[in-house]
Formats: sequence, C-alpha cells, structure tokens
Amino acid sequence: MQESGKNPPPAHDVIAARAYQIWEQNGRPAGREVEFWLQAEQSLLPSLKPQPQAAAPVATALPGAPPPQARPSAVRPPRTRPKKTASDRPKTSLTP
Repeated sequence: MQESGKNPPPAHDVIAARAYQIWEQNGRPAGREVEFWLQAEQSLLPSLKPQPQAAAPVATALPGAPPPQARPSAVRPPRTRPKKTASDRPKTSLTP
C-alpha cells in the first residue's frame, strides 16, 4: 500500500541504467560499482537528495552582558626536547 504524496522508488532497471551512465562518464573504473549505484539512486530519488540547511540563528548578547569569551585554540605548540650536553652522556671507558 502506497502512502499518498510519495512517489514509488525507481525501478531496478532505471537505477542500473543511470549507474551505467555514471560509470561511463567516470572512465569505466573497476571496483566502484556500489559508489555509482548509490549515486544513481540519489540522483533519481528526490527524497534522498540533501536538503538545503537553514542558516543557524545568530546568538545575540543581552544588553549589558560581557562579550563571549573566545575558545582556547586546539592547536598545541610543538614539543621540543632539551638538547643533550656532554655531561648528560654516559661515561664510557675504552680501557678494561
């Protein structure tokens, strides 16, 4: 039983034909059948096409509120090792 307002999914043959077109357009590469099949389905099913996202509302500060604090950066400075000096090296003797 179909729900009103929805189109039935495209037939297997229709998806296969579209996937074949996409495969040919991409130079007939081996091993990407699933990728092209999914791309064909997505191009044929309007319900699977990504919907444009509404812009997120801009947060407004209350009058008299302090400005928002900036988040600390996630970038860490590179770690450096202290250089070894002659006194840090183990003392070895060449004579037994």
